[in-house]
Amino acid sequence: MSFFEEVDLPGLGRKYIIRTADSEIQVIVYESGIKQVYFLKGEDVLFEFTLTSEEAKKLGLILTEALYQTISKEKVEYIQKQLIFEWLKISDKSYFVDKTLSELEVRKKTGVSIVAVIRGKEFVVNPDPYNFKFSPNDTIVCIGNRNQLKDLERYINN
Repeated sequence: MSFFEEVDLPGLGRKYIIRTADSEIQVIVYESGIKQVYFLKGEDVLFEFTLTSEEAKKLGLILTEALYQTISKEKVEYIQKQLIFEWLKISDKSYFVDKTLSELEVRKKTGVSIVAVIRGKEFVVNPDPYNFKFSPNDTIVCIGNRNQLKDLERYINN
C-alpha cells in the first residue's frame, strides 16, 4: 500500500489519495475546478467539504508554507542564542544626548539595531533616524549579539 496514489476518473477528473498511519484523505478534483475533500477512518467518512478553485489555491498556499513559513525548533534555539534584545539607559552625560541615529551611525559602528526608545511614558517604535534626538533618561530598546551590544554600551558612554 503506497502513501500517495492518483486515480483517473474518466469524464470527471482525478482522485488523489493520501494515507496516514490511521486514516486517509481523498481529494477529488473535478474538471469544473471544484474540489471535494474527504477524511476517512477505515471505511467511515469522518467529514467532507467542497472547495472552489480559489479556495483550494489559498489552502494550497497555506499548506506549502508559501504564505507563512514555520521555523524549526533548532533554528529558533540558534536564533535565541545569537540574538539578544537589550534595554540600555542614556545618562545625562552620554555621548548620545541631543544626537540623532543618523549622526551617531549606531548600526554602522556597532552592528546593533535600535528598534524603539522609551521616553517617560512614551514608546517610540522605529525612531526617525534624522529627526529623533536622544535625551537623558531615554531607554533604548535594541537588538544584536553580545559583542555588538558591548560595543554599543561603550559607544553610549563614550
